[in-house]
Amino acid sequence: MNSGQTLHKKVQEMHSSLVKWRRYLHQFPELSFQEINTASFVEAKLREITGMKVLAGTQETGIKTGVAGILKKGEGPVVALRADMDALPIREENEAVYKSQHDGVMHACGHDAHTSILLGAAHLLADRDIPFSGTVKFLFQPAEEDTDQSGRTGAPYFIEHGLLDDVSMAFALHMDPEHEPGNIKLHAGPSMANVDTFKGIIQGTGGHGAYPHLGTDPIWMLSFVLQAIQGVASRKTSPLSPAVISVGEIKTGSSTNVIPEKVTLQGTMRSYDKDTRRHLEEELENAFSISESMGGMYELDIEHGEPALNNDEKAVSIYQSVIQEFFPSFHILNEPYGLGGEDFGHIAEKVPAAMLFLGAGFTKKDNRGLHMPCFDIQEDILPIGVSLLAGAALHYINETEE
Repeated sequence: MNSGQTLHKKVQEMHSSLVKWRRYLHQFPELSFQEINTASFVEAKLREITGMKVLAGTQETGIKTGVAGILKKGEGPVVALRADMDALPIREENEAVYKSQHDGVMHACGHDAHTSILLGAAHLLADRDIPFSGTVKFLFQPAEEDTDQSGRTGAPYFIEHGLLDDVSMAFALHMDPEHEPGNIKLHAGPSMANVDTFKGIIQGTGGHGAYPHLGTDPIWMLSFVLQAIQGVASRKTSPLSPAVISVGEIKTGSSTNVIPEKVTLQGTMRSYDKDTRRHLEEELENAFSISESMGGMYELDIEHGEPALNNDEKAVSIYQSVIQEFFPSFHILNEPYGLGGEDFGHIAEKVPAAMLFLGAGFTKKDNRGLHMPCFDIQEDILPIGVSLLAGAALHYINETEE
Protein backbone atom coordinates (compact mmCIF):
# COMPACT_ATOMS: atom_id res chain seq x y z
CA MET A 1 0.00 0.00 0.00
CA ASN A 2 1.53 3.38 -1.03
CA SER A 3 1.47 6.50 1.15
CA GLY A 4 -1.52 7.94 -0.73
CA GLN A 5 -3.61 4.84 -0.17
CA THR A 6 -2.57 4.74 3.49
CA LEU A 7 -3.55 8.39 3.86
CA HIS A 8 -6.98 7.85 2.33
CA LYS A 9 -7.64 4.84 4.55
CA LYS A 10 -6.59 6.55 7.76
CA VAL A 11 -8.66 9.67 7.14
CA GLN A 12 -11.88 7.68 7.46
CA GLU A 13 -10.95 6.99 11.08
CA MET A 14 -10.95 10.74 11.82
CA HIS A 15 -14.62 11.41 11.06
CA SER A 16 -15.84 11.75 14.65
CA SER A 17 -12.95 14.03 15.64
CA LEU A 18 -13.51 16.28 12.63
CA VAL A 19 -17.21 16.64 13.42
CA LYS A 20 -16.45 17.32 17.08
CA TRP A 21 -13.92 20.03 16.23
CA ARG A 22 -16.14 21.64 13.63
CA ARG A 23 -19.16 21.76 15.93
CA TYR A 24 -17.15 23.29 18.76
CA LEU A 25 -15.81 26.01 16.49
CA HIS A 26 -19.28 26.60 15.06
CA GLN A 27 -20.71 27.13 18.55
CA PHE A 28 -18.09 29.71 19.49
CA PRO A 29 -17.46 31.86 16.39
CA GLU A 30 -15.27 34.96 16.50
CA LEU A 31 -15.04 37.93 14.18
CA SER A 32 -11.99 38.96 12.14
CA PHE A 33 -8.93 39.90 14.23
CA GLN A 34 -10.80 38.68 17.36
CA GLU A 35 -10.20 34.91 17.00
CA ILE A 36 -8.64 34.54 20.47
CA ASN A 37 -10.42 31.34 21.56
CA THR A 38 -10.25 29.83 18.07
CA ALA A 39 -6.51 30.41 17.86
CA SER A 40 -5.98 28.90 21.32
CA PHE A 41 -8.02 25.84 20.33
CA VAL A 42 -6.02 25.34 17.13
CA GLU A 43 -2.70 25.86 18.91
CA ALA A 44 -3.60 23.27 21.55
CA LYS A 45 -4.57 20.70 18.92
CA LEU A 46 -1.33 21.27 17.00
CA ARG A 47 0.77 20.88 20.14
CA GLU A 48 -0.70 17.39 20.55
CA ILE A 49 1.13 16.30 17.39
CA THR A 50 4.56 14.76 17.78
CA GLY A 51 7.14 16.48 15.61
CA MET A 52 5.00 19.55 14.92
CA LYS A 53 6.65 22.95 15.41
CA VAL A 54 3.97 25.42 16.44
CA LEU A 55 4.04 29.19 15.83
CA ALA A 56 1.48 31.51 17.40
CA GLY A 57 0.90 35.20 17.98
CA THR A 58 2.33 38.39 16.53
CA GLN A 59 6.01 37.67 17.05
CA GLU A 60 5.85 34.27 15.36
CA THR A 61 3.18 34.78 12.67
CA GLY A 62 2.91 38.54 12.21
CA ILE A 63 -0.62 38.78 13.60
CA LYS A 64 -2.03 38.35 17.11
CA THR A 65 -4.45 35.52 16.35
CA GLY A 66 -2.36 33.76 13.73
CA VAL A 67 -1.30 30.12 14.20
CA ALA A 68 0.94 27.94 12.06
CA GLY A 69 2.27 24.42 12.31
CA ILE A 70 5.44 23.23 10.58
CA LEU A 71 5.95 19.51 9.97
CA LYS A 72 9.30 18.45 8.55
CA LYS A 73 10.06 14.88 7.54
CA GLY A 74 13.49 15.02 5.97
CA GLU A 75 14.88 17.30 3.27
CA GLY A 76 12.69 18.26 0.37
CA PRO A 77 10.20 20.81 -0.99
CA VAL A 78 8.06 23.02 1.24
CA VAL A 79 4.31 23.13 0.63
CA ALA A 80 1.69 25.18 2.49
CA LEU A 81 -1.91 24.31 3.33
CA ARG A 82 -4.11 27.19 4.46
CA ALA A 83 -7.42 27.56 6.30
CA ASP A 84 -9.22 30.70 7.46
CA MET A 85 -10.69 30.92 10.98
CA ASP A 86 -12.95 33.98 11.30
CA ALA A 87 -16.73 34.23 11.38
CA LEU A 88 -19.27 36.83 10.25
CA PRO A 89 -21.55 39.37 12.01
CA ILE A 90 -24.70 37.36 11.24
CA ARG A 91 -27.33 36.02 13.66
CA GLU A 92 -27.74 32.29 13.05
CA GLU A 93 -31.25 31.02 12.28
CA ASN A 94 -30.47 27.29 12.32
CA GLU A 95 -31.73 25.23 15.26
CA ALA A 96 -28.94 22.63 15.24
CA VAL A 97 -27.50 21.41 18.53
CA TYR A 98 -24.25 23.14 17.56
CA LYS A 99 -25.92 26.50 16.89
CA SER A 100 -23.79 29.59 17.56
CA GLN A 101 -23.66 30.59 21.22
CA HIS A 102 -22.44 34.08 20.34
CA ASP A 103 -25.49 36.14 19.44
CA GLY A 104 -25.01 38.02 16.19
CA VAL A 105 -21.87 36.11 15.19
CA MET A 106 -21.93 33.03 12.98
CA HIS A 107 -19.74 30.76 10.88
CA ALA A 108 -21.79 31.45 7.76
CA CYS A 109 -18.94 30.87 5.31
CA GLY A 110 -17.64 27.48 6.43
CA HIS A 111 -14.41 28.63 8.06
CA ASP A 112 -15.13 26.32 10.99
CA ALA A 113 -15.05 23.43 8.51
CA HIS A 114 -11.90 24.74 6.83
CA THR A 115 -10.11 24.93 10.18
CA SER A 116 -11.22 21.45 11.24
CA ILE A 117 -10.17 19.98 7.89
CA LEU A 118 -6.71 21.52 8.15
CA LEU A 119 -6.33 20.23 11.71
CA GLY A 120 -7.22 16.80 10.36
CA ALA A 121 -4.61 17.13 7.59
CA ALA A 122 -1.98 18.09 10.18
CA HIS A 123 -2.70 15.05 12.36
CA LEU A 124 -2.84 12.81 9.32
CA LEU A 125 0.42 13.86 7.65
CA ALA A 126 2.25 13.60 10.98
CA ASP A 127 1.34 9.89 11.17
CA ARG A 128 4.50 7.77 11.00
CA ASP A 129 2.80 5.44 8.52
CA ILE A 130 2.72 8.27 5.96
CA PRO A 131 6.35 8.91 5.00
CA PHE A 132 7.55 11.74 2.80
CA SER A 133 10.67 13.84 2.42
CA GLY A 134 9.86 17.51 2.74
CA THR A 135 8.04 20.08 4.84
CA VAL A 136 4.35 20.95 5.17
CA LYS A 137 3.26 24.27 6.66
CA PHE A 138 -0.26 24.41 8.09
CA LEU A 139 -1.39 28.04 8.03
CA PHE A 140 -4.38 28.89 10.21
CA GLN A 141 -5.14 32.41 9.10
CA PRO A 142 -7.30 34.97 10.88
CA ALA A 143 -9.31 37.74 9.26
CA GLU A 144 -10.20 36.56 5.79
CA GLU A 145 -13.58 38.30 5.89
CA ASP A 146 -12.69 41.83 6.99
CA THR A 147 -9.94 44.42 7.02
CA ASP A 148 -8.33 46.31 9.89
CA GLN A 149 -7.60 50.03 10.10
CA SER A 150 -4.73 49.64 7.64
CA GLY A 151 -7.08 48.08 5.09
CA ARG A 152 -5.47 44.63 5.29
CA THR A 153 -6.95 41.19 5.80
CA GLY A 154 -5.02 38.36 7.48
CA ALA A 155 -3.06 36.90 4.57
CA PRO A 156 -0.75 39.91 4.01
CA TYR A 157 0.43 39.67 7.62
CA PHE A 158 1.50 36.05 7.14
CA ILE A 159 3.24 36.98 3.90
CA GLU A 160 5.03 40.02 5.32
CA HIS A 161 6.23 37.94 8.27
CA GLY A 162 7.91 35.53 5.87
CA LEU A 163 5.79 32.44 6.44
CA LEU A 164 5.71 31.79 2.69
CA ASP A 165 9.29 32.74 1.83
CA ASP A 166 10.45 29.13 1.52
CA VAL A 167 7.13 27.74 0.22
CA SER A 168 7.06 26.53 -3.38
CA MET A 169 3.31 25.74 -3.67
CA ALA A 170 0.16 26.31 -1.60
CA PHE A 171 -3.30 24.72 -1.48
CA ALA A 172 -6.64 25.65 0.11
CA LEU A 173 -10.29 24.70 -0.20
CA HIS A 174 -13.65 26.32 0.42
CA MET A 175 -17.10 25.02 1.26
CA ASP A 176 -19.62 25.26 -1.59
CA PRO A 177 -23.27 25.23 -0.41
CA GLU A 178 -24.57 25.58 -3.97
CA HIS A 179 -23.56 22.01 -4.85
CA GLU A 180 -24.03 18.75 -3.03
CA PRO A 181 -21.18 16.40 -2.06
CA GLY A 182 -19.72 14.69 -5.11
CA ASN A 183 -19.20 17.98 -6.94
CA ILE A 184 -16.04 20.08 -6.97
CA LYS A 185 -15.37 23.43 -8.60
CA LEU A 186 -11.79 23.51 -9.83
CA HIS A 187 -10.56 26.07 -12.33
CA ALA A 188 -7.16 27.25 -13.55
CA GLY A 189 -6.54 30.97 -13.99
CA PRO A 190 -8.62 33.86 -12.57
CA SER A 191 -11.34 32.23 -10.49
CA MET A 192 -12.42 34.88 -7.97
CA ALA A 193 -12.36 38.65 -8.21
CA ASN A 194 -10.22 41.66 -7.44
CA VAL A 195 -12.13 43.44 -4.66
CA ASP A 196 -12.05 47.23 -4.47
CA THR A 197 -14.30 49.53 -2.46
CA PHE A 198 -15.03 53.20 -3.01
CA LYS A 199 -16.46 56.16 -1.15
CA GLY A 200 -17.55 59.22 -3.07
CA ILE A 201 -18.89 62.61 -2.03
CA ILE A 202 -20.88 64.85 -4.37
CA GLN A 203 -20.73 68.39 -3.02
CA GLY A 204 -23.26 71.13 -3.73
CA THR A 205 -24.34 74.22 -1.82
CA GLY A 206 -27.71 72.99 -0.64
CA GLY A 207 -30.56 75.39 0.04
CA HIS A 208 -34.25 75.72 0.71
CA GLY A 209 -36.46 73.12 -0.96
CA ALA A 210 -38.82 75.87 -2.15
CA TYR A 211 -36.05 77.78 -3.94
CA PRO A 212 -33.85 75.15 -5.66
CA HIS A 213 -32.70 77.66 -8.30
CA LEU A 214 -30.76 79.61 -5.66
CA GLY A 215 -28.37 76.76 -4.87
CA THR A 216 -26.86 73.62 -6.31
CA ASP A 217 -28.52 70.29 -5.54
CA PRO A 218 -26.22 67.25 -5.05
CA ILE A 219 -29.19 64.86 -5.16
CA TRP A 220 -30.03 66.07 -8.66
CA MET A 221 -26.38 65.57 -9.63
CA LEU A 222 -26.43 62.11 -8.07
CA SER A 223 -29.12 60.94 -10.49
CA PHE A 224 -26.76 61.50 -13.42
CA VAL A 225 -23.70 60.13 -11.63
CA LEU A 226 -25.60 56.92 -10.79
CA GLN A 227 -26.61 56.48 -14.43
CA ALA A 228 -22.99 56.87 -15.46
CA ILE A 229 -21.80 54.38 -12.83
CA GLN A 230 -24.35 51.80 -13.96
CA GLY A 231 -23.18 52.24 -17.54
CA VAL A 232 -19.51 51.50 -16.83
CA ALA A 233 -19.83 47.71 -16.81
CA SER A 234 -22.71 47.47 -19.31
CA ARG A 235 -21.57 50.01 -21.92
CA LYS A 236 -17.90 50.89 -21.36
CA THR A 237 -16.37 47.51 -20.54
CA SER A 238 -15.92 44.55 -22.86
CA PRO A 239 -18.55 41.86 -22.23
CA LEU A 240 -15.66 39.37 -22.38
CA SER A 241 -14.16 40.91 -19.23
CA PRO A 242 -16.14 40.12 -16.05
CA ALA A 243 -16.79 43.40 -14.24
CA VAL A 244 -19.21 44.77 -11.67
CA ILE A 245 -19.69 48.13 -9.97
CA SER A 246 -22.38 48.16 -7.29
CA VAL A 247 -23.46 51.05 -5.08
CA GLY A 248 -24.43 49.70 -1.68
CA GLU A 249 -25.00 52.83 0.41
CA ILE A 250 -26.26 56.38 -0.19
CA LYS A 251 -26.58 58.92 2.60
CA THR A 252 -27.91 62.46 2.40
CA GLY A 253 -30.39 64.91 3.85
CA SER A 254 -32.33 65.13 7.09
CA SER A 255 -35.42 67.23 6.28
CA THR A 256 -38.26 67.31 3.76
CA ASN A 257 -37.74 70.96 2.79
CA VAL A 258 -33.96 71.29 2.90
CA ILE A 259 -31.73 70.52 -0.08
CA PRO A 260 -28.60 68.98 1.48
CA GLU A 261 -25.08 70.23 0.84
CA LYS A 262 -23.67 66.82 -0.06
CA VAL A 263 -24.41 63.22 -0.91
CA THR A 264 -22.16 60.35 0.21
CA LEU A 265 -22.20 57.00 -1.55
CA GLN A 266 -20.19 53.82 -1.13
CA GLY A 267 -19.88 50.64 -3.14
CA THR A 268 -17.72 47.86 -4.50
CA MET A 269 -15.94 47.06 -7.77
CA ARG A 270 -15.12 43.53 -8.94
CA SER A 271 -12.94 42.34 -11.82
CA TYR A 272 -10.70 39.44 -12.86
CA ASP A 273 -7.65 41.12 -14.39
CA LYS A 274 -5.44 44.13 -13.70
CA ASP A 275 -6.35 46.01 -16.88
CA THR A 276 -10.08 45.79 -16.15
CA ARG A 277 -9.43 46.76 -12.54
CA ARG A 278 -7.63 49.92 -13.70
CA HIS A 279 -10.31 50.62 -16.31
CA LEU A 280 -13.12 50.50 -13.74
CA GLU A 281 -11.24 52.92 -11.52
CA GLU A 282 -10.77 55.40 -14.37
CA GLU A 283 -14.38 55.19 -15.49
CA LEU A 284 -15.67 55.60 -11.93
CA GLU A 285 -13.65 58.81 -11.71
CA ASN A 286 -15.22 59.99 -14.99
CA ALA A 287 -18.70 59.21 -13.65
CA PHE A 288 -18.20 61.32 -10.54
CA SER A 289 -16.72 64.18 -12.58
CA ILE A 290 -20.13 64.72 -14.19
CA SER A 291 -21.08 66.60 -11.02
CA GLU A 292 -18.54 69.33 -11.90
CA SER A 293 -20.34 70.13 -15.16
CA MET A 294 -23.49 70.65 -13.10
CA GLY A 295 -22.02 73.17 -10.69
CA GLY A 296 -20.85 70.76 -8.01
CA MET A 297 -17.64 69.19 -6.82
CA TYR A 298 -16.69 65.66 -5.85
CA GLU A 299 -14.24 63.61 -3.83
CA LEU A 300 -13.52 59.95 -4.57
CA ASP A 301 -11.51 57.52 -2.49
CA ILE A 302 -10.83 53.98 -3.75
CA GLU A 303 -9.45 51.27 -1.47
CA HIS A 304 -7.79 48.32 -3.16
CA GLY A 305 -8.64 45.04 -1.44
CA GLU A 306 -7.59 41.49 -2.17
CA PRO A 307 -6.38 40.62 -5.65
CA ALA A 308 -8.10 38.15 -7.92
CA LEU A 309 -7.59 34.49 -7.05
CA ASN A 310 -5.42 33.23 -9.89
CA ASN A 311 -5.19 29.45 -9.65
CA ASP A 312 -1.87 28.05 -10.89
CA GLU A 313 -2.20 25.41 -13.65
CA LYS A 314 0.30 23.03 -12.06
CA ALA A 315 -1.39 23.27 -8.65
CA VAL A 316 -4.78 22.65 -10.28
CA SER A 317 -3.39 19.59 -12.08
CA ILE A 318 -2.20 18.20 -8.73
CA TYR A 319 -5.67 18.65 -7.27
CA GLN A 320 -7.10 16.90 -10.34
CA SER A 321 -4.75 13.95 -9.82
CA VAL A 322 -5.75 13.65 -6.16
CA ILE A 323 -9.46 13.76 -7.03
CA GLN A 324 -8.97 11.11 -9.69
CA GLU A 325 -7.05 8.88 -7.26
CA PHE A 326 -9.35 9.17 -4.25
CA PHE A 327 -12.74 10.23 -5.68
CA PRO A 328 -12.90 9.18 -9.35
CA SER A 329 -16.70 9.39 -9.43
CA PHE A 330 -16.76 13.06 -8.37
CA HIS A 331 -17.88 15.62 -10.93
CA ILE A 332 -15.40 18.45 -11.54
CA LEU A 333 -16.98 21.73 -12.63
CA ASN A 334 -14.32 23.57 -14.60
CA GLU A 335 -15.60 27.10 -14.22
CA PRO A 336 -14.70 30.29 -12.31
CA TYR A 337 -16.14 30.55 -8.81
CA GLY A 338 -17.76 33.95 -9.30
CA LEU A 339 -17.00 37.59 -8.51
CA GLY A 340 -16.73 37.11 -4.78
CA GLY A 341 -13.44 37.95 -3.08
CA GLU A 342 -10.95 35.67 -1.33
CA ASP A 343 -7.78 36.84 0.39
CA PHE A 344 -6.08 33.56 -0.55
CA GLY A 345 -5.51 35.61 -3.70
CA HIS A 346 -2.63 37.31 -1.85
CA ILE A 347 -1.00 33.93 -1.27
CA ALA A 348 -1.58 32.92 -4.91
CA GLU A 349 0.29 36.09 -5.95
CA LYS A 350 3.22 35.13 -3.74
CA VAL A 351 3.55 31.44 -4.68
CA PRO A 352 1.90 29.06 -7.20
CA ALA A 353 -1.36 28.03 -5.52
CA ALA A 354 -4.84 26.66 -6.02
CA MET A 355 -8.12 26.74 -4.13
CA LEU A 356 -11.05 24.47 -4.97
CA PHE A 357 -14.70 24.71 -3.93
CA LEU A 358 -15.97 21.51 -2.35
CA GLY A 359 -19.67 20.70 -2.72
CA ALA A 360 -21.13 20.50 0.79
CA GLY A 361 -24.70 21.72 0.38
CA PHE A 362 -28.13 20.18 0.83
CA THR A 363 -30.73 19.22 -1.76
CA LYS A 364 -32.95 22.01 -0.48
CA LYS A 365 -30.70 25.03 -0.95
CA ASP A 366 -33.12 27.85 -0.08
CA ASN A 367 -31.48 30.43 2.20
CA ARG A 368 -28.46 28.19 2.82
CA GLY A 369 -25.94 30.09 0.71
CA LEU A 370 -22.69 31.65 1.83
CA HIS A 371 -23.09 34.56 4.28
CA MET A 372 -26.71 33.65 4.98
CA PRO A 373 -28.22 32.97 8.44
CA CYS A 374 -29.23 29.38 7.58
CA PHE A 375 -25.90 28.37 6.06
CA ASP A 376 -24.79 24.87 7.00
CA ILE A 377 -22.86 21.96 5.50
CA GLN A 378 -23.14 18.20 5.25
CA GLU A 379 -20.51 17.05 7.71
CA ASP A 380 -19.62 13.90 5.77
CA ILE A 381 -17.64 16.28 3.57
CA LEU A 382 -15.05 16.87 6.31
CA PRO A 383 -12.91 13.72 5.78
CA ILE A 384 -13.13 14.28 2.03
CA GLY A 385 -11.63 17.72 2.55
CA VAL A 386 -8.82 16.22 4.64
CA SER A 387 -8.01 13.71 1.89
CA LEU A 388 -7.89 16.48 -0.70
CA LEU A 389 -5.65 18.86 1.25
CA ALA A 390 -3.31 16.23 2.65
CA GLY A 391 -3.31 14.37 -0.65
CA ALA A 392 -2.33 17.51 -2.57
CA ALA A 393 0.60 18.15 -0.23
CA LEU A 394 1.78 14.56 -0.43
CA HIS A 395 1.36 14.39 -4.20
CA TYR A 396 3.34 17.60 -4.71
CA ILE A 397 6.19 16.54 -2.44
CA ASN A 398 6.47 13.08 -3.99
CA GLU A 399 6.22 14.41 -7.54
CA THR A 400 8.82 17.10 -6.90
CA GLU A 401 11.25 14.54 -5.41
CA GLU A 402 11.00 12.43 -8.54
